[in-house]
Amino acid sequence: MKKPPLITLPASKSIGNRLLVLGKLFPGIRFDPLPTARDTILLRNAINSTGTHIDVRDAGTAMRFALAYYGLFAFRPVILDGTPRMRRRPVGPLVDALRSLGAKIEYLERPGFPPLHIKPSEAAKQGGEVKLDAGVSSQFITALMLVAPATRQGIRIQLQGMPVSRPYIRMTTLLLQQADIPVRQTGDSIEVLPPVRPPAKNFRVESDWSAAAFYYARTALTGRPVRLAYFPQPPVQGDAVAEKLFAQLGVETRRKGNELHLQHTEKPLPPRMEIDCRDFPDLAQPLAVTCFGLRIPCKLTGLQTLRIKETDRIQALETELGKLGSSTHAGKNWLEIIPPDVFPAFNGRIRTYNDHRMSMSFAVLQNIFPDMQIEDPENVAKSYPGFWEDWEK
Repeated sequence: MKKPPLITLPASKSIGNRLLVLGKLFPGIRFDPLPTARDTILLRNAINSTGTHIDVRDAGTAMRFALAYYGLFAFRPVILDGTPRMRRRPVGPLVDALRSLGAKIEYLERPGFPPLHIKPSEAAKQGGEVKLDAGVSSQFITALMLVAPATRQGIRIQLQGMPVSRPYIRMTTLLLQQADIPVRQTGDSIEVLPPVRPPAKNFRVESDWSAAAFYYARTALTGRPVRLAYFPQPPVQGDAVAEKLFAQLGVETRRKGNELHLQHTEKPLPPRMEIDCRDFPDLAQPLAVTCFGLRIPCKLTGLQTLRIKETDRIQALETELGKLGSSTHAGKNWLEIIPPDVFPAFNGRIRTYNDHRMSMSFAVLQNIFPDMQIEDPENVAKSYPGFWEDWEK
């Protein structure tokens, strides 16, 4: 029997982005491979820039991490800016926290949003204690955790409100600990201290679980098996929960070394799904299209961060699935999808709103809607430049 195709997925940009900042602060920290995602390249260029105007384009992680890096360690004035959409993505809680440490940051246009003017501040390098609204973005917390070990006394973060995307905070904690950087977490407080000696560690970056979710979705809808590499145990990424979630949607995962072997099962599908995505918001889109394609009514909750991503992902899913016959209802942080009894013929265009995950999500449905056209398919370069080539395998 012919073996299923083996797809070597891109290295996790979530891990790579964190290690880029740590490696900039501590040259003894190295990693391989460098994720090929455009977001990672933009972050690398941002923190290594020698210019005074830094454009991170549409890379939200690059904006937050570079903001924390320059807020504490700028040696010259810089302007941090991005696309028009980036100028609508909030950074106020992180700016407030950095200012409380002594960072000199000014808004050049609308308060709470880029562009930002950052000036050098010796006082900010001291570190200290900050309060941070944890309910907007886990990247604000991670940004502070990454720069904390390079301050003189470390940073203690007092979290206010219910944290979103908590597995991403756990990922940051684990990477710091693996680099022998002290991290203490007690209740709503996270403290990151300077290391006893400069850390030196070589990391091997695992493949991206967020990207793997689209292959889980494809196997669920087409029944086609696939092999995915490189996924060592235990996983660092919170999106590894995809294995359990898609098991409910008919996909069995078998491991062989560091490969995942995805196979379709004939187990009965649930009549309805209700999933709280607060801890894994990047899985919301592949879960949405999979439930739709399997004609399983679903309600996805905990989606508040999706409103401030590359696009308003809740509205984008509502609009584009509606073109395919879905009855959808949405609230501030939830989306309900009721698939049609019979899928309509559709030969129109699906808008992707400059969002890489919209392109990859609707690629999953091309087997059901073969005449569907996906607008701006090249935007997948933001996280997965080789997606379409791999998809054809």
